[in-house]
Amino acid sequence: MPTLVHLKPDVILVPGLMRSGASMTAVADAAMACGHRIGRFTYTRHDAPAVIQARLQQIIRESRRPVVVVGHSYGGLLAVSACRHSSVTQRVRGIVCLGAPLRGSERARWLAGFRAGRTLLDASAELLCDGLDYPRVPAKIAMIAGERPHAVGRLVRTLDGPNDGTVRVAETAWPGLTEHVRLPVTHQGLLTDRRVLAHLQAYLSTGSLLGDAGVSARAA
Repeated sequence: MPTLVHLKPDVILVPGLMRSGASMTAVADAAMACGHRIGRFTYTRHDAPAVIQARLQQIIRESRRPVVVVGHSYGGLLAVSACRHSSVTQRVRGIVCLGAPLRGSERARWLAGFRAGRTLLDASAELLCDGLDYPRVPAKIAMIAGERPHAVGRLVRTLDGPNDGTVRVAETAWPGLTEHVRLPVTHQGLLTDRRVLAHLQAYLSTGSLLGDAGVSARAA
């Protein structure tokens, strides 16, 4: 019987703000193709971050296998924040963030300057605007950042420097990362682009985004 260490980890998917679990279908398919079981985590923009994190922590603690958490955008913020406690990270094999503004989001701060924007962000506003402090997180955290702005993002607000149309690359460059890979994809493309999915599969197989010799990218 395989020990806990040798079991393939379950993969918990945490979508971005106002996105359903279905938004990560391509990510789920890529993980399942590698033989991993999938858990789809959901929440609403009205839920306080502390409440969401407590639910995620409970799921991780109750898992019968090690866990890899994959979070897109705000979902990555929630994942890293939830895994800052050693009682949780004992079961976490790693965290993969897809375009997560761990250092805070300029776009969110801009939206928060309008009443309609504050309503849209709701309970997520503080965490999205401020990002995370840097206490050491006892878990491996890898980041894939996009650097291809989409047309809609440029029309809504211009972001300085490389960005994916929603999040600046600099906002993803958190000090606690073990890996930081940049790809020419949009914020939405981080969920579907074959290069992103190849890096994820490499991570699930080897513990490194660059683990597969067939995967190539420009590392930040």
